Amino acid sequence: MEKREILHPLVVRICHWVHAVCIVLLIFTGFQMRFTEALKMFSFEVSVKVHNFCGFLVLFSFFILGAYYVFSGKFQKVYLPRSEDFKKVPIYVNYYFINYFFGEPHPFTPKPDDKFNSLQKITYFMLMFLLLPLQILTGLFLWDPLTFKEVISFFGGIKGIAAVHLLLAYTFTAFVIAHIYLATLGHTFFSHFKAMILGYED
Repeated sequence: MEKREILHPLVVRICHWVHAVCIVLLIFTGFQMRFTEALKMFSFEVSVKVHNFCGFLVLFSFFILGAYYVFSGKFQKVYLPRSEDFKKVPIYVNYYFINYFFGEPHPFTPKPDDKFNSLQKITYFMLMFLLLPLQILTGLFLWDPLTFKEVISFFGGIKGIAAVHLLLAYTFTAFVIAHIYLATLGHTFFSHFKAMILGYED
């Protein structure tokens, strides 16, 4: 039997699904807290508790995932965009928006140490290592404004922090929708989902 290449190690898959579940719950509970009168999914108290729990779980799994990539030496290859990646972005935009619908083959073949195409690499780097840390920080400031009052004051007050947190929530909501859609564009409808469950694609 041919040995399958593992694209996503177990620790990556666990952290991915923890993030997936928690981010969806963070989105729903966050909007529930922000638009209390319009949404009646949970009580405000339940929303706050679930939101805080999921937020800290994302923070914990983020450090686990980051430590794995740093200490395994894979961070630079997997996540860090290079100058040529920016030049290749039009190739993948053209594929996802045009060529895919004409049955053209995907211009990129994932490998264990090079599993993201240029567009994915740039997007994931921005989300995971720029926007997510900012979302976590603003969430911590909102969670305990008294402890962080000097930092909050430095950045213009709690309203500004809340506005940034909400704007990032919209950004992550859009990303989740796009991510689920793009996950269906493998060589079969479920191949990318299977890879994130079993670690490999057929």
